[in-house]
Amino acid sequence: MFRSPKINSYLFVAVGVAVIAAGMFLRVQNADRRILHSDEAVQAFQLWELMNTGHYEYDPVDKHGPLLYYTSLVLNKITGIDALELSQKNVRLVSIVASAGLLYLIAFGSRKRDPVALMAAALFALSPLPVIYGAYFVQEALFALLGFLALYTFSDYWKNPTCLRAGRFGLWAAALFATKETAVVHIFALFVATVVVQWKPFDLAEWKVRASLKPVSVAIGVFIAIWIFFFTAALSDFGQLTDSFKAFINYADRSQGQGHEKSIAYYSSLFWPRTIEGARWGEAPFILLAFVGFGLLALNRDKRSRHYRLSVFYGVTCFVVYSLIPYKTPWLMLSSYVSFAYAAAFALSRFLVPRNTIWVRLTASCVVVLICWHQYQSTKLANYYAADARNPYLYQHTSPQFSKLVRRIADLEAVNPAAKLAIAVGGDDNAWPLPWYLRENPTVGYWPDPGQTPALDVVIGPTGALPSSLSETHIVEYHGLRVNIVLECWIRTELWDAFMKTRE
Repeated sequence: MFRSPKINSYLFVAVGVAVIAAGMFLRVQNADRRILHSDEAVQAFQLWELMNTGHYEYDPVDKHGPLLYYTSLVLNKITGIDALELSQKNVRLVSIVASAGLLYLIAFGSRKRDPVALMAAALFALSPLPVIYGAYFVQEALFALLGFLALYTFSDYWKNPTCLRAGRFGLWAAALFATKETAVVHIFALFVATVVVQWKPFDLAEWKVRASLKPVSVAIGVFIAIWIFFFTAALSDFGQLTDSFKAFINYADRSQGQGHEKSIAYYSSLFWPRTIEGARWGEAPFILLAFVGFGLLALNRDKRSRHYRLSVFYGVTCFVVYSLIPYKTPWLMLSSYVSFAYAAAFALSRFLVPRNTIWVRLTASCVVVLICWHQYQSTKLANYYAADARNPYLYQHTSPQFSKLVRRIADLEAVNPAAKLAIAVGGDDNAWPLPWYLRENPTVGYWPDPGQTPALDVVIGPTGALPSSLSETHIVEYHGLRVNIVLECWIRTELWDAFMKTRE
């Protein structure tokens, strides 16, 4: 039977706060070192437009839900950041704050003072994938936090079905859907996890009580009210409600891959040891411990371990579903990683119980330190290769070489600060994240067909796709965008000559 050793409350809180602080430090450090991913830039551009115009329009095709933008807007207002001050660093602030909230929930959410919570929080704080995507301006960090809040409120409702608890679940479930359409997967997973941890999971009498009309009506009412609020741009555009339903059709189609399809073993392979161009990666000790912990929890029926079984079964269910879906990206694993951390911590805690000898507990404590150190070393490596194609946790990330193109444009603008450069960008993806860096330039234009891109002062587009006539009036440079994707940058000859004179 699982028995947690008593830990002094003040010491527990102090260690928990230290773990959260260490996790935040690593995430801020990673955010500083990494240029914006194209998806981050798209999100940041949406936020910039919202801050400039006060209006948000939901896009059911590619931009996910509105909550990330509204949360960022509120956080920026609190911190005094306006649209002109948005930067690569502070645009990621909401994800870092959500990561802090998630770490707090792991460390203190069980309402117990036991080592499992602290070890799980430490593993999640120090591990590479959570560090990277805990500082990414995409929905995932906020989404993971909301998912676990929805899980715990639904579990509370199942234990004691009241209208208040039903309303709380409706709140978090609606917030989850207002963040990302894959909330469907997570609602399914939290339902499975909650049912599985029950002593009698298929007791029809209990199900009947939980499905009582009054609390269910409260949950649905709260859910609909919040859904309408966010998907009508705070009740200002009811036409967007239809789009909020169209999104599920679009994302059901996208789940088949659309160029992002991977094998069923893709997520498992992320954590298994491998060497990529001299850099050694892998989290085998952590993943093996998580696997052992999952097995132990699957066999465990102790009520005191219920919180950990609930947390682990939720993330493992998400892991299985996402593995079966052809569309795969690394950040989808963030919620599951919380569960892996809980499972690994539970496995380690079995050697720390008082009934074991002092030598067993000392050895287990050393193993805990070594595992945390190994995860930290993996994160240091991931931070060193913060925007490098050799980093397996990254996906189609912007090349560090792209920053040279941004600097080149700034240098060309400095030739004649009184006049804005006329810039043409060709290509159906607009060379993201370039539009983010050019957002303050009113004389930049975008042409989906690169062959129709006009010969302005600077012309940027995919290699070999821009008009061949540019060679008569412009000189060309080449800049990396992503792995195996190179951009041409054509600069008008007169402008280039003027720029070169500033270098003499």
